[in-house]
Amino acid sequence: MNTIKKIFLLVTLTILMINCSSDNSENNSSTFEINLSPSATSVVIDQAFTITVNANEEIKEMWVSTDNFATGGYSLRSFGNNYTLNFNFDTLGSKTIAVRAKNQNNVVSEKQVIIAVTRGNAIKINGLQVVSFNGINTTFDPEYPTTNPNHLADLRFGFSKIKLGNPLDNNYSSVLWYLSSVIENQGLMTWDCSSANLYLNPNASLKFGLADIDNGIAGADLLNGPPDYREINFSNYLVTKPTTITYSFPEINLEFKLFVEWAN
Repeated sequence: MNTIKKIFLLVTLTILMINCSSDNSENNSSTFEINLSPSATSVVIDQAFTITVNANEEIKEMWVSTDNFATGGYSLRSFGNNYTLNFNFDTLGSKTIAVRAKNQNNVVSEKQVIIAVTRGNAIKINGLQVVSFNGINTTFDPEYPTTNPNHLADLRFGFSKIKLGNPLDNNYSSVLWYLSSVIENQGLMTWDCSSANLYLNPNASLKFGLADIDNGIAGADLLNGPPDYREINFSNYLVTKPTTITYSFPEINLEFKLFVEWAN
C-alpha cells in the first residue's frame, strides 16, 4: 500500500472515530428526565385519578404499565413536555404504575409511582342465585330425553361494567368484568363469588347476562335478546343496604338474587 493510500485511510478512520465519539458523548450527556405527579397516592375502588408526566424535553414515545411492562399502553405521538394519564382501579392493594418515555434523540427515562387502593364505600358481590329465566326446565340439549337431566341448560352468567381503557386516553367503555363458572343441568343455579373480590362503587351500574353453554361457548342467550343483557344498579338500596337484592324482569321471566356485602 503506498503512502497516499495509508494517509487517506488514517484520515478516514480518524473522522469516523471522532463522529462516533461525538454521538456517544451526546447520548451519554443527555439530561432528558421525566417526573410523575399523581393527583392522589391513596384512592378508593373505582375512583378516577390522574398522573401528570413532566419532562425537561419533548416526549416522542411513552409506555405505561401496572405490571412491570409485561403489558400496558404504548403510543408514538407528540406529547409535548407534559402529558396527563388517566387511571382507576377496581381491585384492592398497592399498585405500582411505571412510565417510560423517550425523547427525540431516543434517550429513555423511566419513573414509577405507588398508589394505595382501599375499599372506601364499595360494595362486594359475594354470590348470585338465578330463580327463573326464559326457558327454565325446558330442553336445551335435544339429544337427551326429558327424563335425563342433561337436556337442561348449562348455565353461566357474566357482568359487564364501564371501565377506563388505555391510560393514555380518557375513554370509558363497557367491558366484561366477571364471567362465572358453568353450572350443568341447571343444578342449584347458585354461584359463590366471594373469593373473586368483586368490589364496585355502589353508584355504578352493571350489565347482567345469562347463557346456556354448549362445548364451552354460549349456545343460547337466556335473556331473550336483543339486548342480551339487563342493566342493574344499587341506587334503591344505598340507605337500607340489604345483603340480598332481588332483581326481576317479568317480561322475560328473569329473576335473580344478588348477595352483597356493604362497606358499613
